[in-house]
Amino acid sequence: MDLIFQKGATGLLPACEEATEWLRKKKIGATILVEPREMRNGAFFRKWWALVKLGYDYWSENAQTIEFKGQPVLPDFDRFRKDVTISAGFYHPVVNLKGEVRIEAESLKWASMTEDRFEKLYSATVQVLLQRVFNGNVCQSWTEEQLRSVAEQILSFAA
Repeated sequence: MDLIFQKGATGLLPACEEATEWLRKKKIGATILVEPREMRNGAFFRKWWALVKLGYDYWSENAQTIEFKGQPVLPDFDRFRKDVTISAGFYHPVVNLKGEVRIEAESLKWASMTEDRFEKLYSATVQVLLQRVFNGNVCQSWTEEQLRSVAEQILSFAA
């Protein structure tokens, strides 16, 4: 699991929701091993994350509850993020034990994806969200400019 932190005046600070949640669960004084790697463009990654989180928030509010074996199946952000990545064309096929081909989302790790490829993912993500979420069926219809603007605003509030 990769978590994102930023250097602050007092040390490393969580820079994403997952890192905040993970760190919250640790006891004061806990010893934590860190494998340090500096991200090439953390702000751009946070912008993409804010965009996907925005799409998830709108989608999950309007998603129909379905059941599987008598239990409700709830929306899941991690699955949504992977589905958006796959729908944007950033995936690779794998085979499971049954011999079935499955599609897995491409890794967003900095060692796996160049900055140029990540920029293409960002643009494709905007298009996927406009087609699948902000399309007037799932929720209100947005323009590309509106979606990009709201993602920028969310990022500026989080900074």
